[in-house]
Order: sequence, then C-alpha cells, then structure tokens
Amino acid sequence: MARMLCFIFGHRFKVTKEVTSHIKEYQCSCCRAEVTVNDEGRLTSLTSQLKEINETLAELHQKKQHSSSAA
Repeated sequence: MARMLCFIFGHRFKVTKEVTSHIKEYQCSCCRAEVTVNDEGRLTSLTSQLKEINETLAELHQKKQHSSSAA
C-alpha cells in the first residue's frame, strides 16, 4: 500500500545521513526506499556499493575537516 501511495503522490524523502555538505542519503518516510545523490547530482537508489562509497567519502571528508582545523 505504501508503495502505491508513493507511486501516485511521490516519495517523502527525509535526510538520514549527511555524508558531506553536497552528498546526503535519504529515506522515504512512507515506503522506506533509500536513495543518495550520484556523481551527476541526481537521486539514485542506494545500493550496497554506493553505501560503501559514501562511508569512505565521509571518512575522507572528516579527516580533511580535522586536519584543516588543526592547522
């Protein structure tokens, strides 16, 4: 039923994880579909491979932020 509502009215995405200031992960509050922003800036399904890429990117971003604040 939830998928039908999303099909008719569209998803209701909420941010679940902010990877960087540009890249975020979203989840539909209705059907629980997970998406992320791809390299073109468009929403795409969150696969295990993309989730791993986002985790690595978040670690690199965090290290960069930490090193720039220490300098």
